[in-house]
Amino acid sequence: MISHLADVPFFRDELAALHAAEWKHLYTDWDAQAALAEFLNQKADGSLPATLVLHEGMELLGSVSVVFGDCPARPDLDPWLASLYIVPQKRRQVYGLELVQAAIELAAAAEANCLHVFTESAQKLFQSCGFEILECTMLQDVPISVLFRTLQKPDPQRHEGYS
Repeated sequence: MISHLADVPFFRDELAALHAAEWKHLYTDWDAQAALAEFLNQKADGSLPATLVLHEGMELLGSVSVVFGDCPARPDLDPWLASLYIVPQKRRQVYGLELVQAAIELAAAAEANCLHVFTESAQKLFQSCGFEILECTMLQDVPISVLFRTLQKPDPQRHEGYS
C-alpha cells in the first residue's frame, strides 16, 4: 500500500534515519533531524512537498518524495522526485517502479509541468519511467545524472489517490 507519510506518521523517525544514512554524503549539514523536520512540514492534501510511503501494514518497504530545491547543483529546477528508497531486502523488485509512478502522478496532480530527478546510479530506472537526461554534473564531488520528465494533467477517472 502507498500512503502519504503524513497519514502514517509512525514511520517518520525510521524513515528519517534511513534517508540520512543513504544520502548524507550529498548534502552539507543534513542528518536525521533535518530529514524529520522536512517530513513534519508535509501534508497529505495533495500539495507539495510530500513524501509517499510504501508499506505492508506496519512494515516499511520504501518511500519517495516530491520536493522543491533538492539539487544544490541545479537550484533553477523544480520540483524534484527525491529520496527514492527501498529497504535493501526488497530491492530489485517492482517497488521502485511503483514509487516512481506514484511520484509522477502526485506531481502531475499538483499541476507541475515537469519533474526532475538526480541520481548516482539509477539512471536506467528513471529512463524506463519516461525521464530523459538533462545533464551529467557533480554534487559534493559525486558524479550525478540530472533527468527530467514532462508531465501531463492526470485523468481524474484514472487517479486512484493514496490513503
